[in-house]
Amino acid sequence: MKTTILRYNVVIRKEGDFYIADVPTLGISDFGKSINEARKNVEGAIEVHLQGLTKIGEEVPRQDTQEEVYFSQVTVTAPKNIKFSF
Repeated sequence: MKTTILRYNVVIRKEGDFYIADVPTLGISDFGKSINEARKNVEGAIEVHLQGLTKIGEEVPRQDTQEEVYFSQVTVTAPKNIKFSF
């Protein structure tokens, strides 16, 4: 049986005491107490998600390529009366 390896981009950010791992292409995420734990957990979530899509006959989103990775931050001026959620 031939094994297919897929590659999806994962964005990991710190949120409180946890690290959140988002997979934008698949619209899923998972978390962990460390970056490595979040990455491992999201790998499992990806596998379960792909199995679910396959089981119900849905198409699996194509894998990401390195040429499609762009990550940046911008600086903007906030309104004077802005209310933050934290």
